[in-house]
Amino acid sequence: MIWQPFAYLLPVVPATILAVSDLRRRTVPVSWLTAFGLCVLSPSVFLSSVGTILYNMLTNVLLLGWMFGGVWVYLRLRYQRQANLFRQYIGSGDVWFLLLLTPLFALPVYVVLLLCGFACGLLYGTFVRIFFRKETTIPLVTFLSLPLTAYLSYRFYLSLP
Repeated sequence: MIWQPFAYLLPVVPATILAVSDLRRRTVPVSWLTAFGLCVLSPSVFLSSVGTILYNMLTNVLLLGWMFGGVWVYLRLRYQRQANLFRQYIGSGDVWFLLLLTPLFALPVYVVLLLCGFACGLLYGTFVRIFFRKETTIPLVTFLSLPLTAYLSYRFYLSLP
């Protein structure tokens, strides 16, 4: 159908707005996060079966649980204080963004998107630390949006008639 290629581009606009907001203010507006969730869920429903969506969500959430569990254990062993260090390093907007991406991608694609986004974020943090000599937090939503936009644009290009 003619509308199917454009379904891939639905999440790009809210992802871009979230990326700019995260880069400038280190906050993610709930309204745009909701719009992003709807724009991710609607192409998933139109392009995949319910079983595929549930399988993608289950495997990707298990991966995130494994990753965040590892980060929590590392922070617990490294700093040994009772304060909640996890919230200091990973924002709730980052977690919600990662969770909202789960229905759209199979596990191998999701892993590649995470690796690309995390690598871009680490390069940004290293660049700021070396050249500007200041400590900064990494706007994770911004750097996860970059490979997301590139991948969705690529899928749009491939699906054109």
